[in-house]
Amino acid sequence: MRWQEQSRSCRIYLGAAYLASVPFAVLCFTAPNEFSFQWAVLTLSSIFVATINIRLPNLSAVISMGDVFIILILIRFGPGSALVAYWLNILAAHTSEIFRRYGRDLTGKILIHRWVFNLACCAFSTWAMYRLYQLVSKLDLPDHLNFVLGLLSIALSWFFVNTSTLSLALSFWMKRSFLSIWKEGVVLYLLNFLGSAAAAGLIWLFYERAGFLIFLLSAPIAVVLYQLYHFYVEKYDQAQKHIQELNKLYLQTIEALASAVDAKDRYTHGHIRRVQAYAAKLATFLGVKDKDELLAIQAGALLHDIGKIAIPEYILNKPTVLTETEYDKMKIHPVVGANMLSTIEFPYPLIPMVKSHHERWDGNGYPDGLKGEEIPLNARILALVDCYDALTTNRPYRSPMERGEVIEFFRRESGRSYDPAVVQAFIDNLEELETAGKAVVVQTGDLWGIKENSTASTDGRKLEKAQPTLAYSRALNAAPEVQRELYSVFEFARADFQCLRPIEIFSFMGRKLEGLIDFDAAVFYEADLTRGVVTAAHTTGPATEHLLGVNLGLEQKLTGWVAANNQALCNLPPFPDFLHCEEPRPSFQVSAIAPLNRHGEVLGAISLYRKDAVKFTEEEFRRLEIIASQTALLLSKCNKADPESPLLFDPLTGLPNAFQLYLIFDHVAMDASRYEYPVSILSMTFEEIESIRQKWGPMSGDEAIRAVVRSLRKELRETDVLVRYASDEFVAICPKMSLETAENLKSRLQNELDHFRFAVRAMTEIPLHVSVGIAIYSEDGQDLDGLLAVAVWRTRQDKELRAAVKRRVRSVPSAN
Repeated sequence: MRWQEQSRSCRIYLGAAYLASVPFAVLCFTAPNEFSFQWAVLTLSSIFVATINIRLPNLSAVISMGDVFIILILIRFGPGSALVAYWLNILAAHTSEIFRRYGRDLTGKILIHRWVFNLACCAFSTWAMYRLYQLVSKLDLPDHLNFVLGLLSIALSWFFVNTSTLSLALSFWMKRSFLSIWKEGVVLYLLNFLGSAAAAGLIWLFYERAGFLIFLLSAPIAVVLYQLYHFYVEKYDQAQKHIQELNKLYLQTIEALASAVDAKDRYTHGHIRRVQAYAAKLATFLGVKDKDELLAIQAGALLHDIGKIAIPEYILNKPTVLTETEYDKMKIHPVVGANMLSTIEFPYPLIPMVKSHHERWDGNGYPDGLKGEEIPLNARILALVDCYDALTTNRPYRSPMERGEVIEFFRRESGRSYDPAVVQAFIDNLEELETAGKAVVVQTGDLWGIKENSTASTDGRKLEKAQPTLAYSRALNAAPEVQRELYSVFEFARADFQCLRPIEIFSFMGRKLEGLIDFDAAVFYEADLTRGVVTAAHTTGPATEHLLGVNLGLEQKLTGWVAANNQALCNLPPFPDFLHCEEPRPSFQVSAIAPLNRHGEVLGAISLYRKDAVKFTEEEFRRLEIIASQTALLLSKCNKADPESPLLFDPLTGLPNAFQLYLIFDHVAMDASRYEYPVSILSMTFEEIESIRQKWGPMSGDEAIRAVVRSLRKELRETDVLVRYASDEFVAICPKMSLETAENLKSRLQNELDHFRFAVRAMTEIPLHVSVGIAIYSEDGQDLDGLLAVAVWRTRQDKELRAAVKRRVRSVPSAN
């Protein structure tokens, strides 16, 4: 970290260390010192060995094997000579470390303030070692004991001065406690200094007996020590890596389990991950440092709502206040979650957090009514951040709270719902917590890899499948004028109005609503799935000012929730729908809202509003649902999503459709009557198409249809008209074709397709058998419906005959 990026306290500490080291360096150089050839050899050896160093795990510190030489130089040549060698040793060790990590690209890698600090620590350590060694040497003890104690004093003084100054700097830099950092490297540091002192003592003893060249034996000893340390550090790193992988696996498993709830509760998408980020951050602000405790908080935040799996979705996703019974069901989820997790042996205390995260500081929480510090700290943290995320995210019945409102809320609840100490830490660090929440990335789409269908219905009854004569008998058994209005709605919905626009449908249904239900405003909301909103497209009633064009997000407010969830709501205050309207806002008191949903497609909703607090009756609400279901039926048929689509041609094959068939036949029949020639009508049904769709999918079925059309066009004349009449049925109008010629055409078609092989898959080919029925204008009828009925009947006969032949039935009943 660069100098300007350091905290103010860290910069003050480093500056003080720089200044304080100057007098200690002066003291080292004013003491008796010797700079000789032997000193130079030892210093160069120290520099060489210093390039072989070890970086301590989890710490920004290294251990150099040149320490043995520093102790030898201190004993033999004095503190000033040792300090120079020590400085060179430090520079060599750190330079080699930088080259080893970054290569020759040193831009921005050399941090001068850190190098100067390390050199300053050298002065402290060298003077402390020298003075303590001198004091021990003056003790009246046997020479060998005096020598051993002197070396021990050097090792211990070096250890305490070096580790204290370094750990204090790291505590400012890493924003951790001094003691926690000092403990992490204490064993390895102590072994290093004691081992270095022992090695230096042995080499010194040999030097006194064998001369200066014995110093060269210190290099192999240093290398052996390095190898031992290196082996220890590697094993430690491997163990730490294994632990991290296990913890990662635990958390990934927990996330997958917790996401089951996140996927079920549509309003809390991303909630558990934000709560996890808030809880972990707030725990550090409260002084939680234990790794197991922090892991428990992270895992518990993910799993705290796992018990909601036992809660019905209609309760989880209800956009209004829960009833007392529903609230009682909701309150069981902490106990259910704790029981579910009790069979898993977590390596950290997690279950109390899950069970107690709805306990209150004043003892009025659930499930056990714990009070004050009886509630585990991690559960107290979780309770607060869980509420904070709920207050600051969108809900259908309210907008997110602003920061000032959040602070005021938690100050009010401090000492009641939440631990005052936790509240204070939360408020003091709210800005950092907000940043942590914004950093959470929530994946879109379904957890299980299946594309999420945002229009899927909930447990609610599907309106379009309602049986009015059964479920709505009371609503239908009304006065004759009401029955006439409903009858006209049913007739209108079942007419073939493919050219209608949504606004025309809304206008008709709005007029019918006025005759069926009393209201002050009715709003027809149309869904726009690309924008994720429903828009007020049509209004009717005496109080509709400023309602047209209102936009509500899907899943948001009342109407948006109804539209997205396909579940009607009745007699609720409608104020959430108008929270973002300009003043003066609509002052409606009661609402009834029904979704426009057809076969899983979200089309919109119909909302009725009343200014007086007069509830809608059961009969009125059912009539609204009937109108909504019939409106959805019409919207699904009007093909509003593709206004350019052809109305007289089949989009799959490009052939004329059934509408065009009726138009063409009228002209062909008139011409045939005038000039007295026959017209053959061929009805063709393909037997394998439906099974292809069921077995190999709709795309294969569509491709089979196209293959059929290509074969039929080869056999038909240019003047013949081929029509796709239904999904797997085709009709051909063949002017000036007699029955005999038509029979020959039928034989050619069946023979061609019996020998045709459709490649449904790379190694799978199947025939496309066709059954054909023939009707002749005007022998078999004068109108198209009658001719088609005859042709279809003969098609069934042909199908039965062909099936009998396949079964090798010898006698087949003759057709009458």
